[in-house]
Amino acid sequence: MSPAPPLSRRAAEFVAAISLDRLPDRTVHAAKRLILDTLGCALGAADAPPVRMLEAILPPPAPPGARCLVTGRRTTAEGAAGVNGALVRYLDFMDVYWSRDICHPSENIPAALACVEEAGGNGRTLIEAVVAGFEVQIRLCDAFSFQDRGFHHVSAAGFVVPLVAGKAWGQSAAAMAHGSVLGGMRHLTLGVISHGKLSMGKAIGYPLNGAEAITAARLAGAGFTGPLEAYEWLFRKTAGPDENPDSLALDFDRWRIEGVSLKSFPVQYALQAPVAAAIRLHPALRGRLEEVASIRARVLPDTLKRAADPAKFHPTDRETADHSLPSCIAMALLDGALTEHQFEAGRFRDPDVMRLTALVEPVADPDFIRRLPAGRPGAVEVLLRNGERLEAVEEVPLGDHSRPMDDDTLRAKFRALAEPVVGADRAARIIAFVEALETQPSLDPLLDLCTRPAQDRGP
Repeated sequence: MSPAPPLSRRAAEFVAAISLDRLPDRTVHAAKRLILDTLGCALGAADAPPVRMLEAILPPPAPPGARCLVTGRRTTAEGAAGVNGALVRYLDFMDVYWSRDICHPSENIPAALACVEEAGGNGRTLIEAVVAGFEVQIRLCDAFSFQDRGFHHVSAAGFVVPLVAGKAWGQSAAAMAHGSVLGGMRHLTLGVISHGKLSMGKAIGYPLNGAEAITAARLAGAGFTGPLEAYEWLFRKTAGPDENPDSLALDFDRWRIEGVSLKSFPVQYALQAPVAAAIRLHPALRGRLEEVASIRARVLPDTLKRAADPAKFHPTDRETADHSLPSCIAMALLDGALTEHQFEAGRFRDPDVMRLTALVEPVADPDFIRRLPAGRPGAVEVLLRNGERLEAVEEVPLGDHSRPMDDDTLRAKFRALAEPVVGADRAARIIAFVEALETQPSLDPLLDLCTRPAQDRGP
């Protein structure tokens, strides 16, 4: 019996076989919802400082190139994927999936958009490339944990993005396999980017890995070869005892893209539930905030490790604040909302927020651990000086795959992010374009609509 092909080749053959014709309607609908949500997250970050810094150093386009969202600047597919990826990531408002590891599979959408645009592709091709990226990354997340090895989950970009690019460009499975390992061997990213005091590096983890991975796909398309057993090496050298190459499912029986969760608030996903609970307490605390004696935030233990370490009690920048359990709860209790505008204004540094932040006691809830070990629940208890106790619990936040946003709620989220940048008319036309994406002969109208009107651009 001949040995099985390398896992890189099997993953590439899986991607090559993805087509719109074999996708159920609900899967196509899920893909379009995620594309719309991702475009909203990108447009909402239009003026993010890290993005503008990235765009300032872009190379000139090698025709036909691809465009940056918001500014419409044309550059290479690599450059556009990097800038647009940073836009998507900056607000921390994009999707999330977790199992053995965690990931934000929508970070593949900027790469898909840039590569399909470069190739002059259509809406159908974009859907196929997006589904390919989601399916491979999610299945890798199910099989292997980068974070358990001390790496960040954005390490997956090196393996996944060349498959996205190859799908967009119509590469053979053989070429895509080499692209995947050429990218994968390069991008084991240190987990430090999401621990302690965070930095602008958070915004570029996946985008920069993905941009270079597009170049790996180009090399593979030109005949450049890579170590085809890179997946096996990764599992063999770094995986835990129950992680092995055979656990990477490459079936067509169930499309994992349908199990992705969305966010209602622009913060780390583990904070969605406690923030929702805090917002529900806001009306009862109106005019009584000076009476607050203590605040108890009940969450799962892994949330404490990520979002309640010492640096999170004194956030000085947006990157740390949107990963801070105490700061986000304080803002939600005070304002009855948590939006990107509060972060943009530095609300987390205001004296009233800092006072409440210092009163937050994060604890691991044994009942949550017992009943909801795989969820992201949260509860907030507020004790007033007169002994009165107020409490709100959110076991499943809105947007979770088990409690999904309906289409109207998703459109409202998109409009809130997009309209201040491109206007109500363009936002409505983007929604209509994406909802009919499989019929669109070109992506040019979408890129036009996602460009800020000329009169609203800076000098």
